[in-house]
Amino acid sequence: MMGKGPIWTRRRLLIGAASAGMATVIAPYMSSAAGSPDTIMPDGPGWTAGGTIKYRIDGFAKVTGAKIYARDLRGRDMDGWPEETHHAMLLFASDAQHAFDGLDLSMLGESGQPDRIVLAEDLAAAGLAAEGFFASNLLCAQGAIPDYLGQPVAMLIYADFGRFTVARTALTGEARAVKRGAAGPVRSTNPYGAGRYTRVASQSPMGPDVFSVMLAGDVEPTGYDGEHLPIWSTADANGDAGAKAAFHGAEIRKSLADGTVGKTYRQSFLTQSIDPMFMEPEGGIAWFDAASGKLSVVIGVQSPDLSLSGISGMAKNATDGFKLTEVDGTFMFMGGSFGGKDHTIIPLYVALAGMFGGGKTVRLALNRFEQFQFGLKRHSFRIDSQLGVDPQTGKFTAFTCDLNADGGGLKNLSSPIASLAAVGSASAWYTPQSDVTTVVSQSIAVAAGSMRGFGSLESMIGMEVLVDQVASDLGRDPIKLRRDNALQSGWLTLVGNTPNGAVRTGDVLDALEKSALWANRAADKAVYEADNPGFSYGVGVSCVMQTYGSGVDGSMGSVALAADGTIGASSGITEMGTGVGTAVAARIADHLGHPATTVQTLTSGLWDALQLEPEKDPWGISQADQEKAAQNPRWTLVGTVDTTASNGAAFGTHAPGIAAWVILRCGLWPAAKSIWSEGSFGGQSAGDFVTFADLRWVDGKLTARGMTPLTLEELAARAHRDGLVTGAMTHASNRWDWATAEFNVDGDSFEVAIDALAVQRGGRATWDLLDRANAKFPSTAAKGVGRNSWALLSRSEVNVPPVSTERVGAGYFSCSGTVVAVGVDRISGETRVLGVHQAIECGRALVPDIIRGMVEGGIVMGIGQALTEYLPLYEDGPGDGTWNLNSYRVPVSADIPVDHITVDILAPLGPTDSPKGLGELSMIPVIPGVLNAIHDAVGARVLSLPATPQKIKEAL
Repeated sequence: MMGKGPIWTRRRLLIGAASAGMATVIAPYMSSAAGSPDTIMPDGPGWTAGGTIKYRIDGFAKVTGAKIYARDLRGRDMDGWPEETHHAMLLFASDAQHAFDGLDLSMLGESGQPDRIVLAEDLAAAGLAAEGFFASNLLCAQGAIPDYLGQPVAMLIYADFGRFTVARTALTGEARAVKRGAAGPVRSTNPYGAGRYTRVASQSPMGPDVFSVMLAGDVEPTGYDGEHLPIWSTADANGDAGAKAAFHGAEIRKSLADGTVGKTYRQSFLTQSIDPMFMEPEGGIAWFDAASGKLSVVIGVQSPDLSLSGISGMAKNATDGFKLTEVDGTFMFMGGSFGGKDHTIIPLYVALAGMFGGGKTVRLALNRFEQFQFGLKRHSFRIDSQLGVDPQTGKFTAFTCDLNADGGGLKNLSSPIASLAAVGSASAWYTPQSDVTTVVSQSIAVAAGSMRGFGSLESMIGMEVLVDQVASDLGRDPIKLRRDNALQSGWLTLVGNTPNGAVRTGDVLDALEKSALWANRAADKAVYEADNPGFSYGVGVSCVMQTYGSGVDGSMGSVALAADGTIGASSGITEMGTGVGTAVAARIADHLGHPATTVQTLTSGLWDALQLEPEKDPWGISQADQEKAAQNPRWTLVGTVDTTASNGAAFGTHAPGIAAWVILRCGLWPAAKSIWSEGSFGGQSAGDFVTFADLRWVDGKLTARGMTPLTLEELAARAHRDGLVTGAMTHASNRWDWATAEFNVDGDSFEVAIDALAVQRGGRATWDLLDRANAKFPSTAAKGVGRNSWALLSRSEVNVPPVSTERVGAGYFSCSGTVVAVGVDRISGETRVLGVHQAIECGRALVPDIIRGMVEGGIVMGIGQALTEYLPLYEDGPGDGTWNLNSYRVPVSADIPVDHITVDILAPLGPTDSPKGLGELSMIPVIPGVLNAIHDAVGARVLSLPATPQKIKEAL
């Protein structure tokens, strides 16, 4: 342990009141140097050398045991908190067909009884109830049928850790503790969401379409029948959007049935429920000061604002003794998430533990049994597809897909997940006619929510296996067949929109074709099967195109340059283990010649100086209202957004990069001219013939057109001496393109892809820079640096992407493909993954080593979902409280071809390419790649996951 304290900083942001007089506050986690209270991520010795990043900025803290996760903390770690820490646990229903009939804790003995039991009636008496996104019964009331398997029924709080540990061990998987009453009806409601995505192309793949949801608008069911199945509009070619979709959809399905669109291939595919299996189960600590009404929580989540608003909303109608005046959140590293800590409800239970904790610090941290029983799971899907193919050319002619997902007992993000599954169902392939329906149903299963791949993973698996079936049946090379059907740049997608930028599927396919694993497959097969009697060797290929971004995304960044050349940077995004802090540091080097010395993430409280006024309804605003709102120089389309694996580099580094550019242009450029002009060059001052566009960083020094190279230290010292811009704070809005605005600094006008800007000048207190004397990264609260040091500038013009760019269509895409080699035992069905090659295009790779690590992790996760991981949905699944890693089979090193994984990161198209989202992308093609390799090996096709030996034997 490096020092006593955890890794955090004290910073506050008023993010809005959920009820009169209540404020919610963020105290963000930071990533930078040292390891004592008020400091942040230890960057460690030599993490950069010569301006080059050697390893992750957060790596040193992780391997040296710093307190960086919420579950690491106790009250003594938090300034001003009660040092005495109590411990809470939840008890869960393992039956959703019988009433909850109270608790039986007799097995704990008299000494093992909890100091406080919290039941549903206690929440009701306190006026505490979840609302909005989290609307649910937080605890099942006695006498009621649980809403779902794993629903909490009680919270137990212990004053000492010893008794708590004994009790938790005794209660793990102990169904008798939660008494069952009379049988009752299983909860059954209408689906969480449903939609239809129909498209009929014109003669040109570039449009305009005859019909698409981009033209006509979203199509939803008109209602649901007695079995909760969707009722679609009556077909009418001249009706509304739903009627037209039904008409064209019926025509497409008829053409597939009668063969008028070529040969029809049909497939039913099943994907399973799995656990995110992040390293750290969820949890946190909380403290409630009833006298002041202040609730303080420490958690690690992907959606901080939602968590805080959910907590404050829960207390909207609280009674005396539970009323909240302030919610103060500190956000730590997450210990992995893979989407499973996005929109999670567990922070509400952490808050409840604090509110019923009697003024003490209370820790609620799930163990692995509890995480399996209550944590979010991946949706299981049934996917029924039809693909029409011209047998002469191999071109795809028509496509239908009916997606049915199980959302479990809480709505969570099921509706957008079902939508993304539909939008991504054609994968990277062009289908001129398509009709896709999607339904995500409620059930009593453990709740399903966000997870790596977010819906499109499931639908793309089915499509990639179906494409492989076509190639096999027609005797066509599977890579050539994909190349012949690849969506091209400028072509319209399944929903009728045009991707933003180049579509590089062809480049990825070329890279796969050149890989040794693919090119040498025939020779490798002969050698392997000779050396491994009874095994068959097979190679499979898969390629997908995945969207990233939500369509309304924000980016916040700050960069400050000290007089000694030290660079401090911040980003409004959360570090969720993807290395975004290091990516921010790398992007700063684009403009300042050196990576940032220190990086803060989730520094929401820093942005007060921008005085942002985010749009309340960015999805529903009209074009006229947007143009009117944009006349306010403080208005912005969106403030902050949740953090996902796909938006870290693409969005989280954008605003910090622009901030660094502003410092270069308005600080270092005039400083360089000043220095160069002291000794004229050719009888002229540099300003007479050197332009800003001429500037180049060479070996960490700034030069231009033969001028003397200047170090960052020299430039920073001059910028501070002359009162030039040494700090910049920026905000940017994105709606499938960045909003741009014009600003003027010292008479220099420029248009840049941000919509808000504040600057600092040298010679004044510079915000949050490294204190070289004590090697600390001080917070504004600790050092008293006021936000008044920021000078807010007003934009003179702003150009926001038009409302028409939003709809159901996604604008940003990246592509990856995988070649997988397997050996399959023809008798037992055992499958060994022998080698994996992945080609991925992700725009500009900011930190290639992090990308390789992310891809390798995605490969491991893909192998797990393809071959081993499985959770039953209902009574025999994780909701019974007995599941752990002894029953849930994750891949281990013996399952992974550690020495035979290769990663090909495609070079960007040009030096100005931006980074793209790739966190989810790396996992998706691995799964169908494994399934296609199994088919290549033994000629049997497995159409449900995981592909166990038993399923392979049955297929044979």
